[in-house]
Amino acid sequence: MSSSQYLIGIDVGGTKITIGLYNATCELQQNYRIDSGNRSDADIEIEIRNAISELTKIQSSIVSVGISSAGPIDLQRIEISPVNIPSFRKFPLGAIILDQLAKNGSKPKIAIQGDIIGMARAEISLDSALQTSSAFLVNAGTGIGGALISNGKVLTGDTGNSGYFGHASVAFDGPTCKCGANGCVEFYAGGAAMLSRAIENGVTQPITDFAELNSLAESGDQAAQRTIEIGAAAIAQATVNVMLINDLSKIICTGGVALSSEIFYQKFISDLALRVKPHAFLANLTVRKALLNSSSAELGAALLAREVVFSS
Repeated sequence: MSSSQYLIGIDVGGTKITIGLYNATCELQQNYRIDSGNRSDADIEIEIRNAISELTKIQSSIVSVGISSAGPIDLQRIEISPVNIPSFRKFPLGAIILDQLAKNGSKPKIAIQGDIIGMARAEISLDSALQTSSAFLVNAGTGIGGALISNGKVLTGDTGNSGYFGHASVAFDGPTCKCGANGCVEFYAGGAAMLSRAIENGVTQPITDFAELNSLAESGDQAAQRTIEIGAAAIAQATVNVMLINDLSKIICTGGVALSSEIFYQKFISDLALRVKPHAFLANLTVRKALLNSSSAELGAALLAREVVFSS
């Protein structure tokens, strides 16, 4: 890949989509943010096309596109159906991107991965220790996800949906999640879901996002604190389940909820330590925050795009 060739990395999250232009060494040149919450797929498609068009005005030689998307995803069709974007059901993101780039004179390669897999790919690129160890990356944001890392590789599974962690159950007879399953981690710990849980737990003050819920908790509101702590406990238990199944003790934590709330993060750490105690082979538990924040899935998408170029 030459220095005159460029990549596009796209991150589709629960509330936003970012589209970035990267050079051959995956350094960001320019990016755009699109709000995706409570909007029609047609409106979002227009903004995606406009962003792609603007990026090609900066650099027209686009050789590869990588996508990191909340799941489920379809690797072959490059379609996405994120649980937290109801208007996207089998949304043909790949076809839209290729069509727009063709209009601007590019015929790139394209590939897709889960958004948390993208985050893990970025983390591996920044932490050389992950080349020779195993870890589980936990994302606590609007939604919940995870990614298994083994000796510098991210395990993607048969369909690319590995790490669909938010919809693993921590209560087999629990309440029904929006995905249709019972007792999902995300029902308790997702940033968006916690707003509903807060009302159920007795929060009376109007809140519109997790930041407001966290501020209320920091001010001493016990119902808000309890909501956040229950969410952290749920994701801690689910994380221990993954640790037990995979025999790993290194945890990397990321996501808007985990990185913005010390109440959540400290409860997550303390519950992890408590819940691994019965299992001696997990005694070397280590937990750290991710090296990147919300930009990591977009970088991971660019890294995927570059990998596709070199593997072809």
